[in-house]
Amino acid sequence: MLVVSTPPGLTAKWLAARLYRFASGQPEIEVRISSSLANANFTTDGVDVAVRNLAAQPADDPGLLIERLVEVSLVPVCSPRLDEQRGTPRTAEALARMPLIHDDSLAARAKMPTWSDWFSAAGLPSIDVSRGLHFNSSDHALDAAGEGAGVLLAHDLLAYDDLRTGRLIIPVARPISSNRAYYVVCPKHRSTVPQVRAFRDWIKQEVAALDWAPIRGKTMPAKPQDLATKS
Repeated sequence: MLVVSTPPGLTAKWLAARLYRFASGQPEIEVRISSSLANANFTTDGVDVAVRNLAAQPADDPGLLIERLVEVSLVPVCSPRLDEQRGTPRTAEALARMPLIHDDSLAARAKMPTWSDWFSAAGLPSIDVSRGLHFNSSDHALDAAGEGAGVLLAHDLLAYDDLRTGRLIIPVARPISSNRAYYVVCPKHRSTVPQVRAFRDWIKQEVAALDWAPIRGKTMPAKPQDLATKS
């Protein structure tokens, strides 16, 4: 048995679609996913390993092995069907006239950039961003964007599959840093347990295999695969 703690949005929009590869390669390991926005307690919650959204430079914990998987950027995304209804916004000014969708999933415990920050970076600091739909779950916000409800400032990793398949597009090529990253975390004393080591190795390989070029196009910077080298 391997119990993995993950954020709900990451589970729904990225991890779940890939877990079959881990199960196929490690048929002797029974995986149980425990999704929660709260960080699991490795001592009391029965969790073996976790994937966590942490500050880009997280505080060191002498009892934990913390390995960076990938830094998170925020990008505006919307459904291609928005073009049929309103015309696809290709500039920040045009995007400001679109219905906005807000992902508030980390607002309670992290200073995450918002639409206000994005428009300020685009040179439009006075845009009213109070309007629009608010969700406390990243996957729900992405699903709403995919249905054409508006434009979402999304975590690029969570939007990856929807962007790859064309369900979502990036209308304005202006990513901003979240100053956060996804990490795989486990107690140091359990880091070499075979099933924990297998999951750590597997998820790092999955992130390294992501191909950002077709998604971002020539106007977008390449996505760094900022994997930790320690093991």
